[in-house]
Amino acid sequence: MYEIVMPQLSDSMEEGKLISWKVSVGQNVKSGDVIAEVESDKAIMEIQTFKDGVVKELLAKEDDEVKIGTVIARIETGAMVSTEQEPSSAKPTTPPKEEETPKKEAVKKEETKSNAAKTKSVLDEIFDTSSVANISHKTQSGISPKARAKAAAVGVDVEKLQAKMPQKVLHAEDVDTYVIEKYFTPKALSLLQEYQLESSLFELNHKIDSDEVQAYINANEIALPKALSPMQKAIIANVTRSAQKPIYHIYESIDAKLFEAHHTHSMTAWLIKIFAKVMMQHESFRAKLLDNVLSITPNASLSIAVADAKNLYMPVIKDANRLSISKITEQLAGFKEKLKTNSFTAKDMQGGTFGISNLGMLGVARFDAMINKDESAIVAVGGISDEKISVTLTADHRLINGYEAALFMADVKKEVSEPLNFKE
Repeated sequence: MYEIVMPQLSDSMEEGKLISWKVSVGQNVKSGDVIAEVESDKAIMEIQTFKDGVVKELLAKEDDEVKIGTVIARIETGAMVSTEQEPSSAKPTTPPKEEETPKKEAVKKEETKSNAAKTKSVLDEIFDTSSVANISHKTQSGISPKARAKAAAVGVDVEKLQAKMPQKVLHAEDVDTYVIEKYFTPKALSLLQEYQLESSLFELNHKIDSDEVQAYINANEIALPKALSPMQKAIIANVTRSAQKPIYHIYESIDAKLFEAHHTHSMTAWLIKIFAKVMMQHESFRAKLLDNVLSITPNASLSIAVADAKNLYMPVIKDANRLSISKITEQLAGFKEKLKTNSFTAKDMQGGTFGISNLGMLGVARFDAMINKDESAIVAVGGISDEKISVTLTADHRLINGYEAALFMADVKKEVSEPLNFKE
């Protein structure tokens, strides 16, 4: 028996969330097959099996939080055995008497006739199977009943189709493939697949090109279905979780003069340095709520919103209170490069207790930001107006009360006006 456990996807990971199973009990799997998706921080990872076999047990439910090392699935390796087959250790049964054998064979023949009659009855109700009657017994033995009925319904010559695949038993999917390849151009077929359209929507009496399919899409205002990427699934899960927190906002403005005077480094870099300093004076902003216990980190680590048109990441600058402004700028540049190459890791997203999201450089005057995962708070940085920067603090009321948050923002306002904080 091969056991699959919840993997440790990063050094600090203690448990993972089972997003979805890709297999079911009793299903055959091969080495390399993906059996599940697991969420760690802001990434969803695929779990594979490294042995062939049959899925025996799935020991966790979707959306369960599972500790690392816990067995989540068992794969029965080796030869597949029918569940009705007795173990090899069982005593052999007494062979039937010779006079009983013909009776049993007669019963089996009657059962076969009965099942065939039932199958024909069901097919006759769904499809007009009269056109299949003249197909030779040899040909019919190489095609499934469902495929035979579907072929009759769409007017496919089964003998010609089977001649193309003489070594293969035909299934309904083979009939579908034959129909769309016969009546649709490659570009038209590509559009069908992209928009998840059925071939039966079109009259199958001529070659259909992409213009005809596109015309149907336009005329019926068909929406383009796009599958969610693993990153999008993780973002949706995280913001949904964040939306359930009891939060409140404090709207403030801070002095912009020293930021503008020291533009060698970005405003975000200076904000990281100043907020890290103030976090060291307010331990609630270095706190996480873990299993009804407050976990206070010794240093100030901040998650920074980094995004492109498709994805949002919150990589963490760890121990920012111990870094020079040059080191902070260097790490921010590294984040931008990883964003371009889509090379962030789960470890990059771990360790933060406070977040910064800066949209001011994009002309946004003011906005609210959602707290990242299990962090205590986040500040949304807006644009500059009258030498003031608008900031909105969002805090988790379970960790930070309004009085603490007001004191925190008062200290931030004081520190951004202190020239000593803007030394290289």
